[in-house]
Amino acid sequence: MRKKNLLYLLFILSLIACKKEPTSWQTDWSAPVAHGHLTLEDIIPAEYMTTNSDNYISIVYNKPVYTFTIDTLVKLPDTTIIKKSAVGVASLNVTPGFTYNDSYNQEYELDQIELKKVRIQSGSLQVQIKCPWQGASLITFTFPKVTKAGVPFERVYTLPAASLSNPAIASELIDLSGYLMDLTGTSGTLINMFSAEFVMGSNEATNTFTVSDTDSIEYEISFIGLKPDYAKGYFGQYHITDTTGVKLDFMKNITAGTIDIDSVDMTLIVRNGFNLVAQTKITKVKGINTRTGAMIDLSFPMINTSMNINPASGGMYDFVPSEFPISINNNNSNIATFAENLNDSIALSYEIDINPYGNVTAGSDEIFPGSALELFLSAEFPLQFGANNLTLTDTFQVDYDQPEDIYPEDAVLTLLYSNGFPIGASAVLTLKDAALNTIGTISGSSDIQQGQYNSTTWLTSPSSGEIIFNLTATDLDLLDQAEYLMLEIIFNTDDAQPVKINSSAYFDFKLHTNLGLHLSF
Repeated sequence: MRKKNLLYLLFILSLIACKKEPTSWQTDWSAPVAHGHLTLEDIIPAEYMTTNSDNYISIVYNKPVYTFTIDTLVKLPDTTIIKKSAVGVASLNVTPGFTYNDSYNQEYELDQIELKKVRIQSGSLQVQIKCPWQGASLITFTFPKVTKAGVPFERVYTLPAASLSNPAIASELIDLSGYLMDLTGTSGTLINMFSAEFVMGSNEATNTFTVSDTDSIEYEISFIGLKPDYAKGYFGQYHITDTTGVKLDFMKNITAGTIDIDSVDMTLIVRNGFNLVAQTKITKVKGINTRTGAMIDLSFPMINTSMNINPASGGMYDFVPSEFPISINNNNSNIATFAENLNDSIALSYEIDINPYGNVTAGSDEIFPGSALELFLSAEFPLQFGANNLTLTDTFQVDYDQPEDIYPEDAVLTLLYSNGFPIGASAVLTLKDAALNTIGTISGSSDIQQGQYNSTTWLTSPSSGEIIFNLTATDLDLLDQAEYLMLEIIFNTDDAQPVKINSSAYFDFKLHTNLGLHLSF
């Protein structure tokens, strides 16, 4: 708690600065220090709270803890294809209008992945064509099975007359976003195969020129940074094992004590947005309280059990992920004991198998735009609990420097409060040095009285009162040395009986100080 209000004493100094004789007197000085209106949102972030159907508060967690996306499953490496094409005869007179065709299939090296179709979300095609023909040429380059809005990919390049030593060059970087690639080759039965067609001919209006079988036209085609958003084929077998962490940093505000919980509901959901077969296994769920070092393993029926996850249903634009929910509650687990450990982090270990039985769909697996394989954690902890010395803390930086020639003899901090929570508490101020070592503590003269709790409606009528913190001259000297001030609020329910926290609960306070001073000038 900061003591900036003592700077008002500079005003007193300015009034007496004109006196020529040394002056000494004692005085009492009173001023408001702070006012606050606290709700659960000051302890628990709003994203982790909800008002349940019974109109009292629950702590909730609804987030994916692991996501397996298309980028993880299908990677399209950068690749360059170099192809040369020649007329195939020793010498040929090329007249205006002359053309000849060339086509080929080129395999895309994808390890164990076997693709039939893939749509490109982003990426580029770099095309470079070198032509040594002695007359002007016209080259049409086509990927007949690479389409956008049903229109095949095609580029037409005109090149001037050139020579073997100085070929004409056409170069272009093409955005492939939105293109659908059919990788079944010209026969329609292959995999990972590009089909390309070239039409080469004269672009001369009247002149005839000669080419030979050494006048090869060279095509260099590079696929760069391709990222798909749809794919069809067989994506291989994968076994993934890992441990991921869930952090609940707000729980670190609890520095001591225990709670007694009636019920907690948790659901682990495996959500498959891919049209493929998968298996998963949850091997461990461990709660960790870093303050105490206590760890507890969550036990439930499906732990260490392999679960078959159905493929998603629907198509590219209307797919529906399949879900495998694992319900964890008081009846089938130790979830209450797990939550009472006051975990500020959870370690979750899992295994995932993609296509555990191999290519059972004959290459009909699909990945849709936005689809993912997710491990999702959904938990609700209703704030219905008993508290045993449950301690919350908050630490403030002290901004108090004792002015010279002003000697505080004692001080009283008075906390006027209105407590709308159904939990009583005591309050302690702890002084800390720069290394956060304790150099002094100041306890309140009385406890914070709990609000009047109605166990039928769960509403709480506020209780009002005051708490006195007596600060001696020694305390004020320690305050001058302190870098931090820690406020501890220690909660207890009657006989640790469970209460429910209503959404309207609040704690309102006003803090005043009376400071006895000895001034010498």
